[in-house]
Order: sequence, then C-alpha cells, then structure tokens
Amino acid sequence: MERQHTILGEATDAGFLGAAAVALWFLIHDSLRGMPLLTPSVLGQLFLLGNPHPITSSIDFGATIMYTAVHFLLFLGFGFALAALVRVSVDQPIARFGLVVLFAVFELIFYVAVNVLSVEVGSLFPLWTVAGANLLATGVMGAYFWLRYPELKRALREEPLGG
Repeated sequence: MERQHTILGEATDAGFLGAAAVALWFLIHDSLRGMPLLTPSVLGQLFLLGNPHPITSSIDFGATIMYTAVHFLLFLGFGFALAALVRVSVDQPIARFGLVVLFAVFELIFYVAVNVLSVEVGSLFPLWTVAGANLLATGVMGAYFWLRYPELKRALREEPLGG
C-alpha cells in the first residue's frame, strides 16, 4: 500500500493531534478552575525557567508561550517514534508489544517528572488529570494510525502482541 505521507508527515500529524488534545484538555481543566492557561504557565516556569515554586496566582505569558512551543516539539518527537513503530508493527509482531510499552512510558513520564521536580507543582496535577490528558492523546493518535493502517488491523487480529 502506497503511503500518501512520509514518516515525517505522519509524525507531524500524529504529534500535532496528540499535543492539541492535551493542550485542549488542560485549557478546559484550567478554565473550569477559573485560571485559563495556568497549566502551561506553571509548567513553563518549572521546566523552562527552573522555578520550583512557580507563581500560580497569575499567568506568566512568556512561560506559557515557551512551554507551549516545547510541548508541541516534544509531541512531534513522540509522533515520530510512534509513526516509526507503527510502520514496523505492520510486519513485525514483536514491535506491537513495543507500542504497548511506549504508551505505558508515555503515560508515566510527565507525572513522575513533575512530582520529582516539585511536590508543590505535582499537587496541582492530580493523577486523574494527567492520566486523562495522556489517554486522550493516546486515543487521538491511536485513532489516526488506526485509520491510516488498515493492514495493522488485520495483523492485530492474527497475532496481537507478537505471539
């Protein structure tokens, strides 16, 4: 089957979709708490400006913009790894197990990083918010590849995780 996109095109699509899903999740979450953009502001202050005690009473727009850019770049990198692994998974059953491992690591990395760097910031992100955002991104990115790779559907029916 001829691909309409290169691996870079698929990685860009999937990465953008995943990043946008997480950003939207936290925008809604922050808005419901009365502080839209609090999440990227706090994370930008923590990760990019090195402040373990970020300001949470107002939005640092510089930190918000920087974090948003880095967030999308990281998702592009993740999208590339995912696109490469999905392509290999079509023909290599053991690579399908790699998809499960990749998503498990993806789910844990942010939560652990935030809680290690700052317990104070970690308390702003209960596990359900991180899990919800990552599961949403996983679902959106997974649906993208599910639609693009009908041959992967067949392969998963025949030999799900590499037998």
